[in-house]
Amino acid sequence: MKDTELVDTYAQIKSAQSGKFRAALRSSVLDALSMKHSLFGAESELKTPRVQFLYFHHIFKDEVKNFEKLLAFLSRDHVFISHSEAVNRLLTDRIDKPYIAWSSDDGIQNNMLAAKALNTYGASCCFYVNPASIALTDVNKIKQFCQERLEMPPVAFLNWKEVELLQRQGHEIGNHTFQHDMVSQLTQEQFEEDFLKADEILTQKCGPVKHFAYTYGRFENFTKPAFEFVMKNGYESCISASRGCHINGKGKLDKNKVFLRRDQIIADWKLSHIKHFLIKGAQELDYNTNFLPNSLA
Repeated sequence: MKDTELVDTYAQIKSAQSGKFRAALRSSVLDALSMKHSLFGAESELKTPRVQFLYFHHIFKDEVKNFEKLLAFLSRDHVFISHSEAVNRLLTDRIDKPYIAWSSDDGIQNNMLAAKALNTYGASCCFYVNPASIALTDVNKIKQFCQERLEMPPVAFLNWKEVELLQRQGHEIGNHTFQHDMVSQLTQEQFEEDFLKADEILTQKCGPVKHFAYTYGRFENFTKPAFEFVMKNGYESCISASRGCHINGKGKLDKNKVFLRRDQIIADWKLSHIKHFLIKGAQELDYNTNFLPNSLA
C-alpha cells in the first residue's frame, strides 16, 4: 500500500469536500453566536455540573495542536473521566462536577495521535471500532470502505496491535457495528447478526465490551428494537451522535431505559465554535434527555 494514496491531513479532507459556501456561511453564523456568548459571559455555564460526552472521528497531524489547545481549555473547569465512569455516574446520580467523557468512532489510525494528547491530560477515551476495517491494508478495499461506509477519502485504519496498545494505555474499546452499516436500513435479524458478529470478534481480541455506538448517529438512523437488543446482550450503554449532555438529580436510573447523547467536535474548528456547542449543551440541560426519544420507532 502506498502512503501517498491515503489522506493524512485534514487539509486534504477539506479540499475534497463539496459545499464550501455552506461551510463558510456556517462559520459566519457560529462566529456571531460565539460573540454573543462572549458578550453575555455565557462561558460560566461550562462550570455547570453535568456529564458531557464529546467525540471525534479523527485527529490528523495538522489537527493535533488545536486538539491540545482544546484539552488545555477544557481541563480548567472540567474533570475528564472514562466512558464507563461517566455512564455509572449518570446511572447512580453522582454528577457533582462538570465531567467530560471522550469517545471516537470508526477506528481511524490517527486516533493514536489523539490518544497521545489525551494521555498527557490523564484522559480516557472509548474508541468505537468496526472489526471489518481494523487491520485493513488493501488500498482498494480501504477506498471502497471509506467511500461507501464513511463518505470520506481513503484513510489508514488501526490494526489490532494498536487497539491492544490503546487498551494498555487505559482506553476502552466499543462496538460500532461490524462494517458500519446504517442500522435503520437493516432488518432486525440483519442487525442482530451484525451486532453479535462484531461483539464476538471484539470480545476475542479485547475482552468484554460494554458500550455500543450506532453508526451515523441521528435518531432516524436507529430503532427501538435494536436498542433493546443491545441492552439485552449485557451492554452498559448505547450512545447516539445527537447533541446534548446529561444531568440526573432524581436518583438511580435503569440502564435499559437510558439513551446517551454526544457532541461531535472536529479539532480543526475554531475553539470559539466548539465552546458554542458546549455552552449550548449546558444551557439546555434536561433530565428527559436521558431517555429514548419518542421519535425512535
